[in-house]
Amino acid sequence: MRQKFRINLSHIRCVAAFLISSMVISCAQIASPTGGDRDKTPPKAVAFMPPSGTTNFQKKEIKIEFDEWIQPLQNAKNQVIISPAIEPFPNISIARNELSIKWKQALDSNTTYSFFFGDNIKDNNEGNVMPDFKYIFSTGSYIDSLQVKGTVHTTLESVPENSYVLLYKDMDDSAFLQKRPFYISKIQSDGSFQLDHVKEGNYRVYGLSDKNNNYYYDLPTEAIAFSDSILYLSASIDTLSLELFLPEEMNWRIVAYDRVIKGGRLQIEWNKEISATQDQFSVTLQDTLSPVQPVAFPMKDAKKLMIYFPGMQADTGTYTLYIRNKNQLLDSLQVRAESRRFGAPIPFFTDTMTYKNLRVIEGTPLQLSSVFYSLSPVDTSRILLTDTSGTVLPFSVSRADDWVTYSISADWKGEQMYKLVLLDSALSDLSGNYAKKQEFSFSAVSRKKCGKLLITYQLPYKNTQYIAILKDNSGKALHRHILRDSQAVQIDYGWLPAGMFTVEAVEDLNENGRWNSGNFALKTLPEKIYKVTKPIIIKENWDAEETIPLDFSVPVHSSPLSPSSKVPATDVPGKILPDKKSKSGANK
Repeated sequence: MRQKFRINLSHIRCVAAFLISSMVISCAQIASPTGGDRDKTPPKAVAFMPPSGTTNFQKKEIKIEFDEWIQPLQNAKNQVIISPAIEPFPNISIARNELSIKWKQALDSNTTYSFFFGDNIKDNNEGNVMPDFKYIFSTGSYIDSLQVKGTVHTTLESVPENSYVLLYKDMDDSAFLQKRPFYISKIQSDGSFQLDHVKEGNYRVYGLSDKNNNYYYDLPTEAIAFSDSILYLSASIDTLSLELFLPEEMNWRIVAYDRVIKGGRLQIEWNKEISATQDQFSVTLQDTLSPVQPVAFPMKDAKKLMIYFPGMQADTGTYTLYIRNKNQLLDSLQVRAESRRFGAPIPFFTDTMTYKNLRVIEGTPLQLSSVFYSLSPVDTSRILLTDTSGTVLPFSVSRADDWVTYSISADWKGEQMYKLVLLDSALSDLSGNYAKKQEFSFSAVSRKKCGKLLITYQLPYKNTQYIAILKDNSGKALHRHILRDSQAVQIDYGWLPAGMFTVEAVEDLNENGRWNSGNFALKTLPEKIYKVTKPIIIKENWDAEETIPLDFSVPVHSSPLSPSSKVPATDVPGKILPDKKSKSGANK
């Protein structure tokens, strides 16, 4: 029995060895699969019931047959645009190579219906796309043939997905908020749109980035567009222009805040930007007898507010704050104050990236912008300025009216390095916290490597306020000026390093010193922006003079830096030049 077992085991080993060797040979002889080139042909519609373009249509079902199996639609309601809308949305199903559309309700009489599938018809095997597939029919005796084409511009980074142009027969504004549109067309990524087979008549025109896919404006986060006039459509048009924008909220809301007063300071974030030139905030405590008088300032981030509590020391109590704008109560909140000693070291200049490549031009002051609002005067005995040899240099310091911008003037020498040292207590904020030691290394640029810039702005209207923003080649805002009171305003920008610069302008209709988005409830469109397409070139040791006519008829696709953001420049009007007569001989 023992010998027999050995023989069988030997046989097994032989068979296993044969099988393994066969597998190795088989793996070594793998060849490319046959079958020809990959299928790249999209599916084709080969039969319609009834045919596309049918008139006097009375049925409640459509069937379309393709030459191959097609993929089921993942979300037909979002993938198929039916214009005019059929409510409720029809049942759309795909079985093998057949597409079926069914509905129960009666359709409008004498109306052309279109079913636009976009790029959502794909074959089942390779996913080849049948582009821009459309099916149409009419419940009347003819197919409506009018066409509406145009472009949607936007101040957003790009046109959001699921954005549409909508036409309403209902002239009431509430239709945009509560009803489906009569015609609908998807906005392409380049902003273009096209509505086909539109009936003659009068329409309200809207645009919508439809986040919840219900085809009406009902979310505050949805971008919108609207025309402030009725579209009288008797012939095809191809020049319709709309501005898609995120509506500006009317009411103030606190969206985030520090629940504890730390270091005598409290930060609040609002739902919209604060205008430093007009929106004056005041903060009071519930206890009117408290010796603490809060002071509020807008921060660099235009939506944030910093509240200081001067004199608040080791107090761990709870406070109710009332925040007002122009004596109108906006909100109230409860906060507590942590126990602290009066005064603590803090870094005044915390934006290290801003000062990483710090430079100053000969004959101009070095400007530093703090994140904290300070007391004056500055203790210059606690500030040290040295050159590369370590020699201490004389200087002067001044603080701008914005409470955060400091100008340091000295006899700078071109192509030299300098070090500015702010010792403890050189600066103090409104709550008594003092500056922590900070050092800044920077270089001086010779005037020989700079040029001067003088710009004359030609304004469209004399009595309208405008904002001019000068940016460097990287898009960083350098200067900002208010333009008004004349049709020709001259701004002397002084010395600038050689390079390229750009100009953007805002039509500041409400004169609040910043760009405003639109508001549907108030029927206000976004304030217009003009971006000069030709860059301004500053050459070494050269004076540049430019004349820029502001043309707000040219749409732009990006919003400017919010003028309420802190820019190292003073918001003062430029030099007013004598009014010039227009070609018609009259001032605007």
